[in-house]
Amino acid sequence: GPVMDYTNQSLVAFFFKALTSYLKKQNCLYVLIDPYLIENLRNAEGEIVKSYDNRAFVRTMDTLGYKHQGFPVGYDSMSQIRWLSVLDLKDKTEDQLLKEMDYQTRRNIKKTYDIGVKTKTLTIDETQTFFDLFHMAEEKHGFKFRELPYFEEMQKLYDDHAMLKLAYIDLNEYLKTLQLKQQQLTAELSGVEEALEESPNSKKNKTKRTQLEQQLNSNKRKIDNTIEQIEQDGAVLNLASALFIYNEHEVYYLSSGSNPKYNAYMGAYHLQWEMIKFAKAHHIDRYNFYGITGDFSESAEDYGVQQFKKGFNAHVEEYIGDFIKPIKPMLYKLQTYLKHKRR
Repeated sequence: GPVMDYTNQSLVAFFFKALTSYLKKQNCLYVLIDPYLIENLRNAEGEIVKSYDNRAFVRTMDTLGYKHQGFPVGYDSMSQIRWLSVLDLKDKTEDQLLKEMDYQTRRNIKKTYDIGVKTKTLTIDETQTFFDLFHMAEEKHGFKFRELPYFEEMQKLYDDHAMLKLAYIDLNEYLKTLQLKQQQLTAELSGVEEALEESPNSKKNKTKRTQLEQQLNSNKRKIDNTIEQIEQDGAVLNLASALFIYNEHEVYYLSSGSNPKYNAYMGAYHLQWEMIKFAKAHHIDRYNFYGITGDFSESAEDYGVQQFKKGFNAHVEEYIGDFIKPIKPMLYKLQTYLKHKRR
């Protein structure tokens, strides 16, 4: 912010002059702003698809004493995300959205429904369930963000426009599905073996028998693994959870976590697709996967996260970045000097 029509230069000048006057009265040291202004639209590989000419705005801000901080890549605890991953939902059906996704992403989403992954909305009293999974993400990626009360306050602040969603699986239900499949495969194999007794040289039935035996063995392993997992971890597994906020224009995927032990159930894929469907059902045209670093190399710290978001066919929006104006220039210079010296 602040949110305004940045193409209206007279409005921009009026607002920021008034802001400076106000901040001086408040004994402010400096002000940092982050305009919601796109610099470049990029594809998922980082290639520029469309650029916006913001030079007039930068000149106006410079005249007002606001210095542009450049176009950084990466995460910074002092700044908001400058690179966003966004999926355009406008005028697209669910089938179209699925078709435009990466094959593996589409396959993973389908598989979550086949195995019985479900989602539910957590109450504010269940925030700990989300936070447990979020903390796993902190440990996995080596970062520290916020404590539990922050996420409770976010839900209070956004009220009906905030949702904590949980993807989970009931392994007892999944086990029943596997056992039923085992019965069906066994019956099918018996039919093929009877046919082979009548026609022992049938290549078609020999191939079918081999395929069914492989499927039975694979399914049996899944049954054994599921029984073992129920014994170890219980029947209901919490797979992934996320905090979403939304308005009539956009759904924001803000913070999330998952249990890496249960990655095979692909809860994060199910969660995203359920929320994309939520956006479509509420006629919301943008699904914002939120931040990435802007480093598109394979060595990027968020390379895996980028690949996950890319799989949904999201594009990248690069924003103009921060501007800083010292309200008390001498003190600000001293503070900046001491800050760099401590580093």
